[in-house]
Amino acid sequence: MSTQAMLYGVAASCAAAAAGAAWGDRRRTQRRDPDAVGVIDWRTVQLIAIVAGLVVAAFAVRS
Repeated sequence: MSTQAMLYGVAASCAAAAAGAAWGDRRRTQRRDPDAVGVIDWRTVQLIAIVAGLVVAAFAVRS
């Protein structure tokens, strides 16, 4: 497997993680008490996954 294909796979995994985090955040906002403390801060997870995906995709394009 080439490095570029591997990087695109990692970028796709980051996109899937961001989509899962968006789903988790949507579930949190639909609760009766959206300010209740949860175990995971989904917005932060989504932001990190999006940034990581963009960085890895940029490396994939350059390679």
